[in-house]
Amino acid sequence: MRDKSLNAFAIAIPIFVLILLSSCTAEKKLKRRITGQWRIESYEEQNTSGESGKIDNPGTIEFFRNGRGKKMISGIPWRSSLKEGNDFRWQNSANTITLFDQNSIFAKSWIITVNKKSRQQWRSTDRGNVQTIELRR
Repeated sequence: MRDKSLNAFAIAIPIFVLILLSSCTAEKKLKRRITGQWRIESYEEQNTSGESGKIDNPGTIEFFRNGRGKKMISGIPWRSSLKEGNDFRWQNSANTITLFDQNSIFAKSWIITVNKKSRQQWRSTDRGNVQTIELRR
C-alpha cells in the first residue's frame, strides 16, 4: 500500500511542477506580446442602462515592460463627462490583463479573447454590462 502512495506522489509532483511552469511561461509570453504601442481599433459597450455604443479608432494605448503604460484617447461620445488620464499601471496573468488608473473606464480586469501578435480582443463584464476593446498593431 505504501509503495502505491509513493508512486502516486512521485507522479503528482512532476505534473504539478509542469503546470506551474507552463502557467508562468504563458504569463511571460503575453507580457512580451502586449508590450509596445497598439491602435484601439474599436471600443464597444453594451450596458443595461441604455448607454450602449461603439466607437472606431478612439486612440492608442502603449504598454511598457516596467508595468506602466500610456493612453492617448480622444474620447467616448456617450461618456463625455469622463476624462481619460494618460498614464496607467498594468499587470497580466496567462489570459487576463488588469489596468490600474483613477477614474478610467478602462481601469479593470479584462479577459483576453483573442491573443495574436498584431491583434488583441479583450472583454470585461460588470453587473450585466459588457465592454469589448479591439487592439491592432
